[in-house]
Amino acid sequence: MKLSAPRRYGPVLAAWLASVATVSGWSDQGHRVVALAAQENLSENAKKRVGYLLGKDAALVEVATWANDLTTERPETEAWHSITIPPNVEGLDLNRDCPLGDCVTAKVRECIGVVRLAIRSRDEIVEAFKMLVGLAADMHQPLLNGYPPAHGKEGSIVVLDGVEMPLFDAWDRGLLGHMGSEEKILDRVRQRIAAADKELWTQGTYRSWTWETHRVATERAYPSVGNSDKTVLEGPSLDTAAETVIEQLAKSAVRLAHMLDIAWP
Repeated sequence: MKLSAPRRYGPVLAAWLASVATVSGWSDQGHRVVALAAQENLSENAKKRVGYLLGKDAALVEVATWANDLTTERPETEAWHSITIPPNVEGLDLNRDCPLGDCVTAKVRECIGVVRLAIRSRDEIVEAFKMLVGLAADMHQPLLNGYPPAHGKEGSIVVLDGVEMPLFDAWDRGLLGHMGSEEKILDRVRQRIAAADKELWTQGTYRSWTWETHRVATERAYPSVGNSDKTVLEGPSLDTAAETVIEQLAKSAVRLAHMLDIAWP
């Protein structure tokens, strides 16, 4: 896969980014939950193809965090995990928002093309597949699909369970930590999928799914913090944020399974 230049972040968020290893969306726990739930929704043929690429009886969860881990070795791939969309626009425009083709929307499309057509070398196909598993989750992480940093509130300080953290970190891992163990979160994701209209969730395009996630950022994540120095996430606002995270993880899982089922009919 072609490497692209890393995304540039604004000065406010950049100071925080310097304090963490990488910004690549959802914690390891979140990525594992998406992969586990997606595995349960794969067709039998897709499960066989996963085994063909990764080894007999292999599962998606085995490569759930591969794309995140890769940013340490290949930092240029960090840009692939996100996209920023300016305020006051009516939709995603890849020419405007992803002119270099190095954003999450474009890379998901590129990866699924490599996996589906299978005309590259085996190593390239396996890499594209592993990248897709990670990026499909990140395409549903609201603050990786929000405003450019100068317009958003990613660096705003929130207090969650008594711990201060930037808003981005709260949505990336803090809310997941608040909800408990991986199994508890997975159970909630399973329940949300069971209650969903999965056919409706799988309609649309990568562009429309990205725009949908952007709307979650602008309508739910950003408004959860005020204009004060610190915002305490508690009560109904905390419950709403947690439910939103569960829904985004559930959509990630259903759509990842759908993409692979379509790629491998």
